Amino acid sequence: MRKLKHIALLSATLGGLLGSAVAAEDKPWLVMADWQSRAADVISHSGGEVGTYGRSRTGIEAIWKRADAAVDFEWYRYRQSFTGLASNSDRRYGDTTDLIITGFRQWDRGDRYAVQLIYAVEWAAESTLALSEGFRWGLGGAARWRPDPELDIALGLVLQHRFEMSPLPVPYLKAIWRPDPTVECELRVTGLQNGLFVRWFLTEDRGSMLDFTMAYETLMFRLGDGSYGGRAVAVGEVPLRVGLTQFLEPSGTWFVRGAAEWVAFARHSFRHDGETMGAFQPGASWGLTVRLGARF
Repeated sequence: MRKLKHIALLSATLGGLLGSAVAAEDKPWLVMADWQSRAADVISHSGGEVGTYGRSRTGIEAIWKRADAAVDFEWYRYRQSFTGLASNSDRRYGDTTDLIITGFRQWDRGDRYAVQLIYAVEWAAESTLALSEGFRWGLGGAARWRPDPELDIALGLVLQHRFEMSPLPVPYLKAIWRPDPTVECELRVTGLQNGLFVRWFLTEDRGSMLDFTMAYETLMFRLGDGSYGGRAVAVGEVPLRVGLTQFLEPSGTWFVRGAAEWVAFARHSFRHDGETMGAFQPGASWGLTVRLGARF
């Protein structure tokens, strides 16, 4: 399950938009179109298969949220670009599609405490396969503690299904600290997304937001069979990301977001029947992301 942001419920960046004071009126929906490009770089740790790897992405995301529940729907298409000897080896794979639905349901226990049910279903597969062949799931729960308006902590456990490996219980932590009305600092540890997310609201109405991310993020896809049989790829990467989000009118409906990132580390590991059957690491690369969306 992607990034993302996935079992972690909502985008660490876009979570701030749903609570934006720019729309004091109730706007529970957030819908976005997305484009991302990563520069190609030389691969290593690839068993002697030399070449380059780059990636681009297009997609849409829709989030519905209220105080005690949220559902996040995402569809992304990833285009993989290989050159050199690596483009004709078992370390190459084709374009992939990722469709995921995540959410939570919360039951409050007074003003400070709550319990959460966390769930996700995902279909993630190479384009040579039917999307249904890439089905997996996640299910868990968390306890939430809000001692004051500045601090919000959720701690729990999520069981995640993985391709070509056994399900894995993963600790879940989401801690948000608001030292003043213009800043939110979030520590997120979910197994799928682990790191620090900081958001600065640049205007009093929160119509402009600057954010910084430093995290270890993962993707996973079911692939067509290799020379050794069924396989999947697990992608782990560490982007350093800076983004700017701007609402385009006072009602807080339309917004645009741009982000630049430097991917300091990435590794693609190929799995079969619980074993790692090969891997490669692209060099550090730059990426750009653009999003256009609306709240309503």
